[in-house]
Amino acid sequence: MLSWTNVCIAVLSCAVFTSPFFALAEDDFEKALQAFQQQQQQTAYIHLKNVLQQTPDHIPAKVLMGKILLDKGYFSEAITEFEEALQKGADIELMLTELANSYLFTDEFQQVLKLGEQYQLSASSQFDWHLLAAAANLSLNDVAAAEAHFASARLLQPESPRLLNSQIALLLKQKQLTEAENLLQQALTLNSSNPQTIQLKAELLQQQGQLSKAQELFEQAVVLSPQDPILRRALLRNYISQNKFEQAEPTLQHILQHSPGDPYALLLSAWLASLKQDNKQSQQYTEALSAQLWQLTKVQIDKQPSLLFTRALLSYVAENYEKARIDLVSYNQVMPADLNAVAMLSDVYIRQGDNSLAIQLLERHLEQLNSMPELAQRLVRLYIRSNRAFKAEQLITALRLQYPDNVDFAILHASVLKQAQQADQARAVIAEQVNQHSDNLLLQINHALLALDDGDYALALKLSEQLLQAEPDNAAYLNFKAVALIKMGRAEPAASLLQLVLQIQPDHLAAQVNLSRLQIDQGNYAIAIIALQPLVLANPQHKVAVSLLALAYFRAERYQEAETLLHSSNVAAEFAPATELLFDLYFQQQRYQPALDLVEQGLRSRFMDEVLLWKKARLLILLQQPEQAKSVMILLSDLVDNQADKLLRLALLQREINDLPASGQSLQEALAIAPANKLLQLELVNHHLLTTDLAAAKRLLQKMTQHYPADANVALLQGDLALAQHNEVNAVSFYRQALSLDPTFRLAWVKLYQLAKSGAAAENFASLALQYLQSDESNHWLRRLLAEHYVNSQQAGNAIMQYQLLLDAQQFTQDASLHNNLANLYIDNALDKALYHAELALQLQPKQAYTLDTYGWVLAKSGQYQQAVAVLRQANALNATDPSIQYHIAYTLVKLQRQAEAVVMLQQLLASNITFSEREAAEWLLKQLNTTDS
Repeated sequence: MLSWTNVCIAVLSCAVFTSPFFALAEDDFEKALQAFQQQQQQTAYIHLKNVLQQTPDHIPAKVLMGKILLDKGYFSEAITEFEEALQKGADIELMLTELANSYLFTDEFQQVLKLGEQYQLSASSQFDWHLLAAAANLSLNDVAAAEAHFASARLLQPESPRLLNSQIALLLKQKQLTEAENLLQQALTLNSSNPQTIQLKAELLQQQGQLSKAQELFEQAVVLSPQDPILRRALLRNYISQNKFEQAEPTLQHILQHSPGDPYALLLSAWLASLKQDNKQSQQYTEALSAQLWQLTKVQIDKQPSLLFTRALLSYVAENYEKARIDLVSYNQVMPADLNAVAMLSDVYIRQGDNSLAIQLLERHLEQLNSMPELAQRLVRLYIRSNRAFKAEQLITALRLQYPDNVDFAILHASVLKQAQQADQARAVIAEQVNQHSDNLLLQINHALLALDDGDYALALKLSEQLLQAEPDNAAYLNFKAVALIKMGRAEPAASLLQLVLQIQPDHLAAQVNLSRLQIDQGNYAIAIIALQPLVLANPQHKVAVSLLALAYFRAERYQEAETLLHSSNVAAEFAPATELLFDLYFQQQRYQPALDLVEQGLRSRFMDEVLLWKKARLLILLQQPEQAKSVMILLSDLVDNQADKLLRLALLQREINDLPASGQSLQEALAIAPANKLLQLELVNHHLLTTDLAAAKRLLQKMTQHYPADANVALLQGDLALAQHNEVNAVSFYRQALSLDPTFRLAWVKLYQLAKSGAAAENFASLALQYLQSDESNHWLRRLLAEHYVNSQQAGNAIMQYQLLLDAQQFTQDASLHNNLANLYIDNALDKALYHAELALQLQPKQAYTLDTYGWVLAKSGQYQQAVAVLRQANALNATDPSIQYHIAYTLVKLQRQAEAVVMLQQLLASNITFSEREAAEWLLKQLNTTDS
């Protein structure tokens, strides 16, 4: 019997395995796999190329291709294959060691560390990752972190030779040679032919200055492990350190053959060639190295700086900002006092989205900005954009003292005050200026804008109408009035005004953007996308337009396009709505690490922002980093100590990380603020149950039953208390009482379902559910739960009947797990129906291991073994730790007369103590195969 899996609904309409090349591709893959197992790498490579040409998304082929590329020394290409396979849903267990080693060899040490944080690993893979992470930390010279990883690995596999070797490597790194030598003796006693141990012995001898003896051991290790690229580089370094150039050259050529772009090898080749006075070959190697390192060379400062500035100016005018930037940076180094160049360079930085660099540049010239007030004004605006209100206020205050009659600076001052949450002072500044300069149009406009920003939409509308009295056809004023109407929820008159604006000025960008915003608000995403795409193409720096187009993509579930746009435009880096949208996109796709990176970026400028801290705490929980989450919650506790609702929210988060003392404290503080709050009392009962303080739970529940005698939640908690006291009969009674008070109370139904699943009152649950379903046939959720109950209790006929009633009512028709369950229910007595539902499940969830496994198993049971093994391989690529999938593959291989492969799989599978429903069947099959062989 297969395990039953409940998953989220994901509706996909595409069919699976419809390509005419499928059979050919799978045949090639099986040949590639067999060739790889027989160490015929080139043959395997050829077959895999054929597979990936026919089916580029073939996950098992991509994983195997990555392993072959790694063996060949093509580390970057291997990484690409592995990462693409992971993006398509491959199980990290299939490639953890290979991918991490590829990262190590390409010096991507942080990527190794992220692997253990991004993926949930089995115990054996956790051990592997801790050793690999330790190696990465050693390369980063973080010995303390490496030791921590070794300690974690030791808890998992204390007797592992690999752990011993890793500890030796750490001791060598720390120059603790005596301790390293002692451990080496132990390791060599355990296995004198381990190439890694022999290599470590060679490295010890090398550190002790015994180069010749070290060479012998390096050569011995290379013979034992000829494909190890790191080992060959160690041998090469040994040859070079002994000036044994003739012996070094074959090893060097081998490295270049497998890694033709290796800078270290290229440099050594050029040097060796020059020693042999082979100038032509030396030049070839030197040119190759120079081409690789070109980006690392510094731009040379021109002898005539004025020509450099002229060239930058020409590039700037031609809108070639990258070239202008390079020349201006060089020019600024030799002519720092030229404010014209500073102005141009800061503008280039801003155009390229590098506001922080623009701020740094202008701050370096702060004392000179008095002579160019427009540059000072630019710096204030940059401070506002980057949420540096204090610096902005300091600078604008100084500017207003120096230029008291400058209206532009007064308006800018109001903007700074507004950002600093000083709205009253901002209004006062504008009001004062309006009184002094009532005819100043710019002040009138800013007065209206400030009203809009303050949420005083009625005043904003009134001021816009005053502006329109003087200029009734002014497109900008009409657009502003439309925005005020949109804010007031008056979409129809706003749309009419915007259409009028576009009649007056067809290319009015703001009106086009606002009209698109209305379309998005009304759910017309396709129309908004069609309108916004050309706008963004023509105005790629328009943050609002870019953000709205990304929002339209997001609402239309075109997530990849939304993300690509936000990243390519860089708008999310400095525009809050775009940042929030990118966060929502990451979170919706359960990509919690990039979401956390985004939050961390925000906290760098807003250290104690409460909203960001709540997000950070939630993300750290989702990323299974409870200690870090706890630190964030301590900060939050200081921010919400007098708000009962937020203290409750904090208590629930603390409960999630099992910080029950802190959770209880937060609940008590919340109740001190709001002692009559029923929800707080319910959660405190929950807390007492979790901490097994049953007496406290009982006391509080007794009080609550007096105040709330007919409350379903109170009855539910009484059931939980009875269950904690091991009184299942009373628990069932209280849960039934909760349902009598609220028949739609799902949590009470789930509690009864769980009791039935554990064997308590199973018939009680079924009869009660059937009773309620007779009075309310539309309770499809409960009928689904009843069907799952019948599955658990192996009542296939009843389960099928309930599932069929749901499908007849057009409920859960797009639920892959329901069809998957039906396929398994039919597999032993109605293969045609099993195949029908397995195919439906696969269409709905084409890249899920459980649907692929069921479909493959049905095919195998139907005698379609060749197609079955191909599908089951795909399932195993997505979930390499599911023992049922591995048993199904072995079973199918036997049917294909490939008994030897099946025996190996079954031996590996049964070597572990893992329990699964088909273990007895797997043991019987292996016994039969062994009997046949004997």
